[in-house]
Amino acid sequence: MSTADRDRRRRLEVWLGQQLQAAVEVSELRRPNAGQSSETFLFEATCQEGTAMALVLRMQAGAGHIFPQPDAVLESRVLTGLAEAGGVTAPAVVAAEADPAVLGAPFFVMNQVAGRVPQGKPSLHAAGWVAELSPERCRHLWEQAMATLVGVHGVPWKRTHTFLDPGGSEPPDRLADRIDWLGDWYRWAARGRDYPIIDAALEYLRANRPALPESEDVLVWGDARVGNMIFAGDGSVAAAVDWEVATIGRPEIDVAHWLFFDEFATAAIGVKRLEGWPDRETTIRRYQELTGRTLVDLAYFDIMQELFMAVTLIRQSDRRVERGLCGPDTRMGHDNTVTQMLARRLGLAVPEVSPDWLAHRGVSAASAAVSGRAADGAA
Repeated sequence: MSTADRDRRRRLEVWLGQQLQAAVEVSELRRPNAGQSSETFLFEATCQEGTAMALVLRMQAGAGHIFPQPDAVLESRVLTGLAEAGGVTAPAVVAAEADPAVLGAPFFVMNQVAGRVPQGKPSLHAAGWVAELSPERCRHLWEQAMATLVGVHGVPWKRTHTFLDPGGSEPPDRLADRIDWLGDWYRWAARGRDYPIIDAALEYLRANRPALPESEDVLVWGDARVGNMIFAGDGSVAAAVDWEVATIGRPEIDVAHWLFFDEFATAAIGVKRLEGWPDRETTIRRYQELTGRTLVDLAYFDIMQELFMAVTLIRQSDRRVERGLCGPDTRMGHDNTVTQMLARRLGLAVPEVSPDWLAHRGVSAASAAVSGRAADGAA
């Protein structure tokens, strides 16, 4: 353990003891094999009387973060609001700290949740514990995940999450605000560099903004996908995690995000869908049945969420350069599976994926060539 790690552990021990009003011993901090935007550590805390707790330390991202203004304390408030609302299982927050002097950055501590998370690399449809399920159990897990998304959109946010809503005397134009936020974030990530496919996507969103029917906005998870759910042994959702980009807005944002990850893990890379795992049309129909809502202009929101994911890959590409994993002339941020998906939707020339993107995903060039031909056939 490094001197910095020992110091962080000691400071955490003091702080947690103050929060719990008890003498606390903290175990070594361990990094999980997940998480891209925040520093996350797993640890155990034992109180003097012998009570032991499995906890998670989630620190606000510093240099090299995905988003320009990360806010760990805000994420903790989202989780606290979910606990107050009920209906959505999420990790319970123990305490949050806004003062960066305590550990070097704002942070919060929450309970660990036992269970399994579907993998992202490689696709859950190709390997891992989900791929080993029977079609019936696979469908059950999907149904439980869909019920969780529906539960998120049923949260009474005007009672529990008003802090996510800018408010104001005029009715807010949240779709325009969303497009502006995406544009600002993209310019921050691009740092003056040209990304033609992403430029075209942003132009499309601005020029083709739909006239949406009036409907009640919902709590938007922002990263709605099965990979952000912890599943219990019976296939139920033990917790929904990663709430750092939660907001208030149209439910189509989350549904399109869900559908993006579904396509990204199957047709976009030429991987056969698991038997029992519903397709796009079934997903849309099931969501509408469960909520009584009619989803509109999903094709528009598809492009919005693909743009969202494309910007994250600019940041991930830059982080790989900073770590010496890519050269400064890498094309990973330009030429990847997400920009391929955007190009197909916008009728643009589809780029070949960058070798650095393949390395990031742990895919061989030969496998990518086969997947690319399959994906083109599916498209």
